[in-house]
Amino acid sequence: MAKIDDLLNHITDAKLREQLSNAVAEIRDQREFGLVFEPHIPETVCLPRFRIKKGCLVTRRDRSWSDEWVVESLAGDDAHLRHPRTNEERTEKSENLIVIKPFGEPIYPVLVPLEQINRHKSRPWHSVINGENYHSLQLLLYLCERQADCIYIDPPYNTGSRDWTYNNRFVDANDSYSHSKWLSFMDKRLRLAKRLLSPDGVLIVTIDEHEVLHLGMLLERVFRDYTRQMVTIVNNPKGVTQGGFSRVEEYAFFCFVGAARIEGRGDDLLTPDTTDEDVSTEDTIRRPRWKGLLRSGTNARRRDRKNMFFPVLIDSDRGAVVGTGDPLPYEQEPKIGRKINGFDAAWPIRKDLSWGNWGVGHKTLRNLISKGYVAVGQFDKERKTWPINYLSKTPQEQIEGGVLEVKSHDPVRNVVDVVYTQIASRRIKTVWHRTRHDAGAGGSDLLKNFLGERAFSFPKSVYAVQDTLASVVRSKPNALVIDFFAGSGTTLNAVCLVNKADGGARRCIMVTNNEVDAERVPVLLEQGLVPGDSEYERYGVFERVTRPRCKAMITGKRSDSTSVPGDYLDGTPLSQGFEENVEFYNLEYVDPNEVNLGKQFKAIVPLLWVAAGAQKKRPSCDTSEAWCMPTDCPFAILLDVDKFSLFTKALAEREDIVYVWIVTDDEQAFARMRSRLSRKVRVAMLYREYLRSFVINAERNV
Repeated sequence: MAKIDDLLNHITDAKLREQLSNAVAEIRDQREFGLVFEPHIPETVCLPRFRIKKGCLVTRRDRSWSDEWVVESLAGDDAHLRHPRTNEERTEKSENLIVIKPFGEPIYPVLVPLEQINRHKSRPWHSVINGENYHSLQLLLYLCERQADCIYIDPPYNTGSRDWTYNNRFVDANDSYSHSKWLSFMDKRLRLAKRLLSPDGVLIVTIDEHEVLHLGMLLERVFRDYTRQMVTIVNNPKGVTQGGFSRVEEYAFFCFVGAARIEGRGDDLLTPDTTDEDVSTEDTIRRPRWKGLLRSGTNARRRDRKNMFFPVLIDSDRGAVVGTGDPLPYEQEPKIGRKINGFDAAWPIRKDLSWGNWGVGHKTLRNLISKGYVAVGQFDKERKTWPINYLSKTPQEQIEGGVLEVKSHDPVRNVVDVVYTQIASRRIKTVWHRTRHDAGAGGSDLLKNFLGERAFSFPKSVYAVQDTLASVVRSKPNALVIDFFAGSGTTLNAVCLVNKADGGARRCIMVTNNEVDAERVPVLLEQGLVPGDSEYERYGVFERVTRPRCKAMITGKRSDSTSVPGDYLDGTPLSQGFEENVEFYNLEYVDPNEVNLGKQFKAIVPLLWVAAGAQKKRPSCDTSEAWCMPTDCPFAILLDVDKFSLFTKALAEREDIVYVWIVTDDEQAFARMRSRLSRKVRVAMLYREYLRSFVINAERNV
C-alpha cells in the first residue's frame, strides 16, 4: 500500500488522483494487514438439555450425522426434519436428537445450582460453572460488566493433537483451517472478555509456541489501546524435544487497562532464588549464608580435582584472606605450617585429615578475594588449617541483580557485609525461572494428589498461577478473578493461596465445559452412550476433573472421603483445605417467554446473588411476597410495584443494600421509582434488562 501511495503522488491529474486516493482509502478500511483469518467462521454449541421445538436446529446425539437439520414439526415422539440446504426430509425420534444453537442467535442462560461447600461465614462465594464459555461470557456481562480485576485464561494451544473442539468436532493437524478457526474462536471470546475488565483490570492469556505469534497480533488488534507485555515462564526445565531445540517455556501475555500495574514483592522471579537454608536472619535483616570453600561430598579428594589443591594465603594478624598460591603438582606434598610470601597458608584438609580440594579454582578465588567475597575463620588446631567461606555463585548473581546489596566493607578483614534488599525495591522480570513453576510437581503431581489419578493433561503449576495472579491483584484484597477456560481448576486453587497469604477475600468465577476427551468419545458411543446421558457426562472434564479437584482442594477430602495426601510448598497439608466457600452450577437455557411471564424467577435469583457479589449464603426468594430482601445479602427485589412505598421504608433500614431489581415492564414507572432511590444503589428492571442484554450481546459480538 505504501508503494501505491507513492505512485499516487506522481499523478498530475488532480481529479484522478483524488478519485484513486479515495478508492485506495476504501480498500485500506476494508482490509486488515498483518493477521489474516476468517473472523466469522460459523460457530455452534450443542445443548443436550434444551427442549426440542419447532424451528430448532438439531443433529443426532451419537454424532453419526455430519450436518444439522431443522425441526419442521413434532408429532408425539417423532420429529419431522428438513435439511436447510437440500430440502431433503426425514423423520427421527426426538430422544435421538440434540439441539444445536448457532452463535448470534439470542440465547437466555441461567445458573442451575448443583452443590455448595461452605467453610467460612463471611467470605464471598466462588462460582464454578459447567457451560459453554461463549454463552457464559454473555451471562457474565449481564452480571459483572466492567468489574473483573483480573481475567486469567489458559485457552487450548491448538497443538494439532485434538485437544479442543470447534462446532462439536475435534480440531487436529489435518484441518487446513485450524489456525483460522482458533483465531476466530479466540477473537469472539476476547471481545466479550474486554468488556468484563474493570477500569484498572488486567487480562492474562497463557500460550505456547504453536499460536504465540498469532495470539500476539490478535491481542494487538483487540486491545489496541492497552499496554501489553509478554512474559516467558520456564514451566518444564527438563525440556520437550520435537526434532529441534528442547523447549522449556511457555508464554503469558498481559494486557493492562488504564492505570493497572504490576506489583512486585520480594521476588523478581528470575534472579537465582534461595531456600530458607541459604538465608540467615538477624533481627529483621536477612543475609545469605556463606559457603565453605572446602569441597564436600563427591569429587572431594585431592586426586579427584588435582588443580583445586593450592594454598590460600592468610594474614593472621588481620584475620584476612589476601591471596592464593598456584596449584601444587600432584606428586608434591605441601609443607604444613610453612609461610608463603610472609603469609600463613591454608590447605584443603578434610576432617579425617586427608587431602581434599577447594570448591573454586585459584584464579576465580583471587577475583573473589579482591571483591571482599572471601572470609577466614578461626584456626583449626586439629586439622592445622583455617576454615574459609565465600559467597557462592547464587549470591553473587543476586548482588548483580539487585536482590542483595553490599551494606558495608570491613577494610581490615577485607570482607563485605551483604544483605537482602527491601522488598519494595524489586521489580518482577519478564522471564520467570522458579522450580515451583514446574508443571510436573506443581501441576500434574499436585492434581493427582487431589484426584487420586492422572486424569488431565498438562495442568498448570498452581504456584505459577499464584505468582501470576498475585502480581496484579496483590493490593486488591477483594478482587474479582475470572477464568473462562478453567480446565482442571488451577485458578481457583491459586486464588485461595493468594487469599491465604494475606488474608484477602478475593472471589473467583471459573467456567469450563464438560467436554469428553477425543480418545474416550468413540468408546462411549460404541457403548450406546451419548451427550446428555449421565454416564457419558461423568467422563467430561467438569465432572471428572474440575469439580472433584475444587471440592478436594477446599475440603481437604477426596471424592472417596480419604484425606488428600501431600503438602503445599509452605508445609501446609493439602488435607487442611481452605476456609473458603464455593458453589457449582450448570449453565442452562430458558424460554424468554417464560422469563417475561415471571415463570423463571427461581432460576434468575442465583444470577442476582452472584451479580451482587455472592455474599453470605445464597437466599431463596418467595414470589408470593411483595419483595425479597434477604438478611445479610446486599440486594433486594421488588416483585409488587404497588408496594413500592412500603418497600422504600424497608430499604431505608438496610444500608448494606447496593443492588435493587424492580419487576416491571413500564419504563416510565421504573424511571419514577429509580429517581426515589439512593444514587448509591444500582437499580435495574429485572426481566426486561435480562432479556435485552442477551439480544444486544448476540448482535454485538458475532
